[in-house]
Amino acid sequence: MGSTSASGARPLPDHRIEVAARRREKMRSRLLAATFTVFTRASGAAPDIGDVVHCAKVARGTFYLYFQTLDEAVQALVQQQSDEMTRACLPLYEMLREPSQRFAVGCRLFLKRANADPQWASFMTRTLPLDNKQLMAGYMHDDLRQGKALGQFNYVDERVALDIELSTLIAGIGSLGKGVPNPEHYMDECIRMALTGLGCDAGRCEQSLRFSRKHLDGWTWVRAGTPGPRFEH
Repeated sequence: MGSTSASGARPLPDHRIEVAARRREKMRSRLLAATFTVFTRASGAAPDIGDVVHCAKVARGTFYLYFQTLDEAVQALVQQQSDEMTRACLPLYEMLREPSQRFAVGCRLFLKRANADPQWASFMTRTLPLDNKQLMAGYMHDDLRQGKALGQFNYVDERVALDIELSTLIAGIGSLGKGVPNPEHYMDECIRMALTGLGCDAGRCEQSLRFSRKHLDGWTWVRAGTPGPRFEH
């Protein structure tokens, strides 16, 4: 049983701790937003911490209260951006049961975002590659295992398969962000080659490809507004 005051009433919580935590999170988000801005500028110069603190309008020492290096801030931002994107995909992805269809739909969602949001695509390809730490990699991992167990995929080394698929996806994000003549055709080819690389037979590959097009027909990426960045029909 919790402690009480002399009058028998429970002590009021110390809101200072909660306020301090909110302030820290707000400043961390501010620094990450500034990192995103400087990494997506048109200039080809490599950003540094000075660029970030100038953009965030904070002292250099403030940056070091949250991140030891710029690379650490970038890694945190890649994680944030990738996981935010994965959560936005889940309403259109999570109800699916066929691993090859889930894989095709998941890839197409990331590619559609890149086509609609070049700034995001620029950041994701200019910084660190997607890796096993991102939330999306966990879903891809599960799809690979289930697909192999069901005979839909045929690969030898799971780690190699995941690395190749992540590399293909980040390359596709980069090309779509820069602009391609026929985005839908480009997405089809990315997904087709990714599934083929996993050992998916031609018939299932084409069926999954068609399914992803139909399932996501009319859905577009919305960058702003309430309840936040999302796909919208």
